[in-house]
Amino acid sequence: MKTEHVYIHFPFCVSKCPYCDFFSIPFNDPGIHKKYIGYLLKEVANYNEITGHLKSLYIGGGTPSLMHPDLLEKILSSFSFYPECEVTIEVNPATADFNKLRSFKDLGANRISIGTQSFISSDLKTLGRSHDANDIYECYENARKAGFENISIDLIIGIPGQTPASVQFNATEAVNIAPEHISTYILTFYDHTPFYKKLERAEIFKHDDDTEMDFFDLTSEILEKYCYKKYEISNYSKPGKESIHNSNTWNFGSYLGLGAAAHSFFGKTRWENPRSIENWYYSVVNCRKAYKETQSDTVSLKNEFIMLGLRRTDGLNTGYYRAFFGSDIMEDYKVSLNKYLNNKILVKNGECIRFDQKKIGIFNSVVSDIIL
Repeated sequence: MKTEHVYIHFPFCVSKCPYCDFFSIPFNDPGIHKKYIGYLLKEVANYNEITGHLKSLYIGGGTPSLMHPDLLEKILSSFSFYPECEVTIEVNPATADFNKLRSFKDLGANRISIGTQSFISSDLKTLGRSHDANDIYECYENARKAGFENISIDLIIGIPGQTPASVQFNATEAVNIAPEHISTYILTFYDHTPFYKKLERAEIFKHDDDTEMDFFDLTSEILEKYCYKKYEISNYSKPGKESIHNSNTWNFGSYLGLGAAAHSFFGKTRWENPRSIENWYYSVVNCRKAYKETQSDTVSLKNEFIMLGLRRTDGLNTGYYRAFFGSDIMEDYKVSLNKYLNNKILVKNGECIRFDQKKIGIFNSVVSDIIL
């Protein structure tokens, strides 16, 4: 058995966004980048026995667009790819000019994810982003000129100070520039982030849950009106442009995570790389020593299968559950599933169980009830 999907974490940023909970450090030193990629290539070699031809490679961060194209070339040359492989790299509009984007495309990246967040400069300032709205339009135009035919953008919902009008503007601008893929996320105030501390000091204010859901529904309504298909609770795409990398994760497929703080899932085991560059260096040299295995027990995996599967608009596949775990999901979760099937919150068609999309707003409470 080999995995066909790889995630690479590039943790360096120009500055740390105050709401971000991902592992990243504000360090823009090409020398450190080069050292990091050197260890990354050693880690690739550590997993040669479980890495096959790739169907997806996703380079996230951090800010991978800080990377010099020569380093991307070294990364890509360490893998073998199927002809249709999706190769995605995340870019910050402030750190990706035309020449860099063209280099990325020439080297083999065929999809980029632009960290847009909002088309309103005041929102971006609130979020502590290093780009403004003009940078987004310029980056998008340069990406098209560079030859990218598969572009994804992100929108954050629930930014302090947002109004229905600004939410509508963001969604409308998104469909106007016409990327192939749009991800929408409600802002989370993670513990220990500067944003959470500002919230505690009442320097910023969080929208109530109902308002956030109203904003989310308004965004969804606009995107779907303009033919973006919702295929996962927070993701929309034009036909045939669903993210291969993310879909594999939601479908409970295996993947290998490389780089500091990256997560992997292979067989029935999950593990997490150290959230420290120096500790990760040590682990790479010592072939995974100090790596942390997590959630490998059967109950946790079954619960996660349900949570991930029900996020998809097509739902989870009961046949795949049976093949993976050797048991019937309707027996394992008989009482809780029947409760939501009987009241039509969940719908069962053949071997698929999915949410009634009109009731997706109570996703968290329903899934929490099912998996407890």
